[in-house]
Amino acid sequence: MQRRGTVAKRFEDDINTDYIIPAYLLQESWDKQFFADHAFEGYDQTFGTACRANRESIVVAGNNFGCGSSREQAVYAIKYNNVVAVVAQSFPDIFFRNCLNNGLLPIQVADTSGISIGDELVVDLDSRTLSDRTTGVDYPIIATDAAIEQMKRGGFLGVVRERLRQKLKAQSMRASSQ
Repeated sequence: MQRRGTVAKRFEDDINTDYIIPAYLLQESWDKQFFADHAFEGYDQTFGTACRANRESIVVAGNNFGCGSSREQAVYAIKYNNVVAVVAQSFPDIFFRNCLNNGLLPIQVADTSGISIGDELVVDLDSRTLSDRTTGVDYPIIATDAAIEQMKRGGFLGVVRERLRQKLKAQSMRASSQ
């Protein structure tokens, strides 16, 4: 499975969830787009515009992207700005899991310093490679087999959707054979 995108934003180390979506907004809405509209508003007001300029954007960061308080809304704030993947040198476990659960690809590589805004990236989960098509550099993806499989299936929500599809299909087949 491959996902392509353009690097729309680049951050350094220790981008915390309070930068991504401030705590005071967490109870303001259930709408995921609401959180996207307020993403990074106190930290980088150009985030939404830059990411929405591409159909499929990628965010690149250094170490510890998504540190701080656990909040799924941080994932919504990023994902619903046309972001298909966050590429970083490391993620805190909770943020990584929230990305996996919600179908935002958390791609870990050893070094992101050579990746620039505007670079065209290809995430190849089958070969476990991040390819920078602009510079010609390939980066091995650091992930467990289970994480790669979950990414391929669209995250935990994708797994649940597939199980429901299979159950509905089985019920439909039983009903039609009676």
